[in-house]
Amino acid sequence: QEGQQVVVQVSDTGCGISPEVGARIFDKFYQGDTSHAAQGNGLGLALCKQILDDCGGTIRVENQSPCGCRFIVTLPEKMTGEEAKQEEAHGTGK
Repeated sequence: QEGQQVVVQVSDTGCGISPEVGARIFDKFYQGDTSHAAQGNGLGLALCKQILDDCGGTIRVENQSPCGCRFIVTLPEKMTGEEAKQEEAHGTGK
């Protein structure tokens, strides 16, 4: 937790992500590794980003040297403004 945000980091030890792929990885239908194209549609990370944007959060990816990458997700500790109003209107507010 950093200040008023919750931060989650997920790392792997794979082949990493090139700057070109990193720049587009959150685009709809983009698949950086086309060898798995039949196993997905390129929407997963785009949906994650949209949900986080709607909640006032962020997601980013960093290449880790010498291998792997790290995804950093931040979420506000408490929702404010429009997000809180929507939660309250739907009876799911905290």
